[in-house]
Amino acid sequence: MRAMKASPEGFTIIKDSISFHSSMARSVPNFFYGDPIAQGHGNRDRGLLTERGLSHAVACIEAMKEVLGDEVGLAVDCGPGWTVPDAIRFGRAVEPLNLMWLEDLLTGDYTPYVDAAAYREVTTATTTPTHTGEQLYLRQNFVELIERQAVRVVGPDPADVGGLAELKWIAEYADLHGIGMAPHGTGDGLLGLATLIQVSATLPANYIAFEYPVGNPAWWYDIVDGLPGPIVTDGHISVGDAPGLGVTLRVEEAKRYLAEEDAGFFD
Repeated sequence: MRAMKASPEGFTIIKDSISFHSSMARSVPNFFYGDPIAQGHGNRDRGLLTERGLSHAVACIEAMKEVLGDEVGLAVDCGPGWTVPDAIRFGRAVEPLNLMWLEDLLTGDYTPYVDAAAYREVTTATTTPTHTGEQLYLRQNFVELIERQAVRVVGPDPADVGGLAELKWIAEYADLHGIGMAPHGTGDGLLGLATLIQVSATLPANYIAFEYPVGNPAWWYDIVDGLPGPIVTDGHISVGDAPGLGVTLRVEEAKRYLAEEDAGFFD
């Protein structure tokens, strides 16, 4: 949190991972009633948290907020993998910390479906906002989530949901129901970043922020023309006036980084 708060981009919201969306289930002894079964990011561990595990997760949030104070908003990527009772306990425990949202507590990451009824039970039991939706496909699969007020924020990914138009439809329908919009996109690369810049500039007032995919490796920035430099200033990105997505792929530069089996990709 100290490093992110001090970053030159001046982020106004920071999101971090805890619990089953991090190494916590494996690194904290007796974190939950079960044995960790997966390694690395993208694990599918799930189960009932021990009292120690729940207390550890809350303590981590408290430590993060101690650094950020009320200057920078904090969002938390949590799972999925939580049980409904644990999700409710956790949401209530962190209510005094005014988090932006708790993301994918039950389903959402690694799972292209959503249990709207379970999410609604959690959402109505705490004032801490809930968030999900990054792997749902098409607007139709957001209808129940939105109409039942199952979460406070939806987060479709333009690469998963079916494109820019689908994301915009969802944002507008969510706005009609008093639900926020914070699109996903960390895994979509620089073309995905350009996409999020353009579509987010068209969204209604329920738009909060989108996930910022940092160039990794650094040469990503060498293969695209059109992104502002620096990309983020004071937590915001300027929208350019070039046509389309506003960026152009530098094909000759990109060719240098193709894997051997993809050598003919641009031919």
